[in-house]
Order: sequence, then C-alpha cells, then structure tokens
Amino acid sequence: MTPKISAKFRKRHGVPYAIEQLSGKQYRCRHCNKVFLSEKELDRHLEKIIQSEGKKKFPVEETAPEINSNINVHIIYCYDLYDKMRKKWLKLKPGEEYDGI
Repeated sequence: MTPKISAKFRKRHGVPYAIEQLSGKQYRCRHCNKVFLSEKELDRHLEKIIQSEGKKKFPVEETAPEINSNINVHIIYCYDLYDKMRKKWLKLKPGEEYDGI
C-alpha cells in the first residue's frame, strides 16, 4: 500500500486545521538508499544487485537514514473518506465545525 496521509478537516472558531494520520508501507534498500512502494519491486531490485555484484557482503550506503533521524518520504495527501461520509454525525467540541472542503 502506497504511504498516504489521511486528513480530517475541521475549523475551530473559524480557523481551519487538519487532523492527519500516516498509513501504508515503503521499502528501502539500505545498500543504495533507493525507496520502493511494494515488496515485489524491492525483491527484483535486490536480485539485480546480488547478480551484478556477485559478493557476499554488501555495505550500507553512507546516506542511508540512521535511527532517530529525519527523512523525506513521498506520500499521497487524501481525504479520510470515513470522516467525510459521517460529517453530519460528528461529535465536535464547542466552537468546532467540519470544514466542508
């Protein structure tokens, strides 16, 4: 599943904001730091590396992300469709309203 941010749109006292939730998976080859959206793509890529280089040890690329570091990802920004369908029945805080985008 392609990574996506599911957004719920609201207004509080007239100020618009979004509640965002990230979902989905992406796969990263740490040898060359390329990102793939499916496991099949990653598998094909890994097979090509193994066949072309013919080694037993593959070093991690220096630019590969480290634990507790910020990274850039490509994601799709979309509606939380469940939230949009039930907009008439939302339990909102005082001064809050659904932002009917």
